[in-house]
Amino acid sequence: MFWRIVSRANVMDRFRDTDEPWALVTGASDGIGKSLCKVLARRGFNIILHGRDPAKLSSCCDELLVLAPKGKFEFVEADATQPALVQNVVETVSNKPLTVLINNVGYTTGPVQPLLTIDPAEIQRGIDTGVTWTAQLTRALLPLLVQHKPSLIIYLGSYAATHPPPFIALYTGTKGFVQTFSESLRREMRVIGHKEVEVQYHEVYFSATKSNGAPENLATPSPDRMAEAIISAVGSYKGHVIPYWVHELLSWVFLLVPEWLIARISGTVLAKKRTDIGPSQ
Repeated sequence: MFWRIVSRANVMDRFRDTDEPWALVTGASDGIGKSLCKVLARRGFNIILHGRDPAKLSSCCDELLVLAPKGKFEFVEADATQPALVQNVVETVSNKPLTVLINNVGYTTGPVQPLLTIDPAEIQRGIDTGVTWTAQLTRALLPLLVQHKPSLIIYLGSYAATHPPPFIALYTGTKGFVQTFSESLRREMRVIGHKEVEVQYHEVYFSATKSNGAPENLATPSPDRMAEAIISAVGSYKGHVIPYWVHELLSWVFLLVPEWLIARISGTVLAKKRTDIGPSQ
């Protein structure tokens, strides 16, 4: 929490140390991903938007041009359930001085039910989206980020990886991978002499997006507020950060609550949303 006092508002300037700085945001057509693009555009970055709906991506680029008329905005279509399509992204980015990579895309729409009843094809989809895509994209773009350092890699994760509840084992498993992958990569970059490649894992709790239909309130910020918090949290220079201040306060509260009780409460909530038996009252 104390890093918020000393964090610099212009922290992203460090990663604009080129004549034409570029950022890549995955899962950029909606929600937090789209809002992150708006924040970066206002801070002077050219942006490559990744997603799987070209119409939405084109519309987002038009919105960004209104917001930042001097910026350059492109999009690349690639379904993250097909990791082989990482090459599409690489071909779009390879000739640009990429300094920022935000891994926002992930496995988010899985079934809420026991693993025992989940279709094996769905398990593979979750792994492809939440694990393989992230690892392969990072590997493919890391040489470019090393070449244009100082550079920044952000992975968006979930509190569910820290407090894994029942009924979403596949989802929490993918988020757990992202957390440990990013933290290990951060240490690795320092050991091999690339400490100017800043790698951060941002733990997100709740956000009021169209996909989850949650109402906006103090504990559930809008995607725009969450995106601002994420970019501001870069100034923490921590490998694992909770960007939104209310969520960080909640994390302190959770330290005082037994893990079995957190699991019981979250399990009760998720049991009402089970997709294998229908929502209960």
